[in-house]
Amino acid sequence: SAAHLSLITDTQCLKTLNKINHFGVRVCHLLNEKNPVPMVLEMMLEHVEMHGLYTEGIYRKSGSLMTTLCSDPNSACLEDYPIHTVTGLVKQWLRELPDPLMTFTHYNDFLHAVAPDCKLQHLGEAGLPPRQAGTLVCLILISSTVIIYKEAHNRMSPNSLAIVFAPCILRCPDSADPLLSMKDVAKTTT
Repeated sequence: SAAHLSLITDTQCLKTLNKINHFGVRVCHLLNEKNPVPMVLEMMLEHVEMHGLYTEGIYRKSGSLMTTLCSDPNSACLEDYPIHTVTGLVKQWLRELPDPLMTFTHYNDFLHAVAPDCKLQHLGEAGLPPRQAGTLVCLILISSTVIIYKEAHNRMSPNSLAIVFAPCILRCPDSADPLLSMKDVAKTTT
């Protein structure tokens, strides 16, 4: 059952060591009472909010990637990198999660929740784990800030952000092939 799976996952997360790679690991490994949102993601999103809201194509364009942030976020100086590098890392961090923010367990529930004939309340009923929910809320908040500035500056509409982030936060559990996973993206971006 989902409750049993959640208990096993939480137990696995509690056994994680403090010094870990910040990319490609489960969200729960990066959280504690002090950090309800993964520190590396929070650092990147705060940097984007402070320095990138007026940048055209803020999440659409890619930059060169840096590796310091992966292993030791505290020693990385984000100001030394172009904003597109930081936004590229946000997308990379999301893509490398072993279980996406919108978890594999509830994949079909999420697709059903965005169907035209479905009520919005179903998304909450899908049962997103609290650890993923907090991180997703943080991502949604910065995305809404990006949208506020879209018209005159960064040209990122809600649909543009959906196209960028949907494949990163919602992936098909039945396929390791990203192209096959894209078959349902149209449902999440319209």
